[in-house]
Amino acid sequence: MSARRLRHRLGWSPSRIAVILPDYLLAFNKQSADGGKANIQHSPGDEVEGILYFVKEDDLLTMDAYEGVAQKQYKRQDFEVMDLSGHPMPAVAYVALNTGPESRPTNEYLNYLLEGEHLLSLEYISRLEEIATL
Repeated sequence: MSARRLRHRLGWSPSRIAVILPDYLLAFNKQSADGGKANIQHSPGDEVEGILYFVKEDDLLTMDAYEGVAQKQYKRQDFEVMDLSGHPMPAVAYVALNTGPESRPTNEYLNYLLEGEHLLSLEYISRLEEIATL
């Protein structure tokens, strides 16, 4: 959710808004040598708060390289998210392919998610802050 990280990767700062993905939860079950990485899993009744960035297809191709799409680490998947007024919007998210048991993320990695705190609810920020790290 880090705008700074996205700006570094894309070379520009896309517009963004807060959104909710219903019936999913945030998991750290993407396997990695340096701790768990973020993923979303279907979970009826749960929701993931996130940030929707308005990017172009070329930007997604750039992001594919960072997210390891060609190496089958993540895949792009279409979703319908809700803005904070409850209006549905189309979105794309990266879903992990190499999953396993939940693993603790590094503190540095978790902080990338927390950088979006000004667009997330206080309750969601608290839940993120409670995640144990390596």
